Amino acid sequence: MMQNQNEWCELHKDKRHQPKYPSDDVVTFVFKNFSRGGTILDLGCGAGRHVKFLSEVGYDAYGCDYSQNGIIATKSLLEENSLNAKLDVASVSDLPYSDNFFDGLICYGVLYYNTKEIIQKAANEIHRVLKPGSKAYVVVRNLDDYRYKDSIKESVYQVTINESDQSRSAFKENGMPMYFFDKDEVKRIFSKFKNIEINRILRSHENDSFADDDYAITLTK
Repeated sequence: MMQNQNEWCELHKDKRHQPKYPSDDVVTFVFKNFSRGGTILDLGCGAGRHVKFLSEVGYDAYGCDYSQNGIIATKSLLEENSLNAKLDVASVSDLPYSDNFFDGLICYGVLYYNTKEIIQKAANEIHRVLKPGSKAYVVVRNLDDYRYKDSIKESVYQVTINESDQSRSAFKENGMPMYFFDKDEVKRIFSKFKNIEINRILRSHENDSFADDDYAITLTK
């Protein structure tokens, strides 16, 4: 896990790894499920694109990330756009917020860079900080993602990325531990939630020769 954390701290220094625009599915989910003005956390906010979006459309935005460089980038992005949000450096497994605090939460492409133990703690923390009846939107990688096929398997779900093709985005993740999911594992990890909806996001590349394959999970406390 420490290898991943150090890797991302370095990547957050590079503006090439600081996407500017929110993901379309996040925008759709937020407008459909979160009441305007609500208190929303972007868990693992990275360089801040979703915190910026939440702030500019009228939410009480919070962001946290393990990477100090990510938080610095997020703060800079907000200042450039005259926006405000509350930011913290924190681990996904130990959140600095009160119980039942948030009206909603997003965690986009974050959890799979952790070990099973940390992911389970993060799931419990997500449940703890959400208000009863509120929702979280969590995106993780599933076993059909192209990275999984050639990875070095430590277990069914825990692998080390082994990508030889420098043209693929996974090459920058080479050597990093990663945790993949099937639907049963999603249900087990997030078993505290009263409702779990699992949908699929598939993005194919190079004439459908390989694909990013994610689960978009809606959790209701």
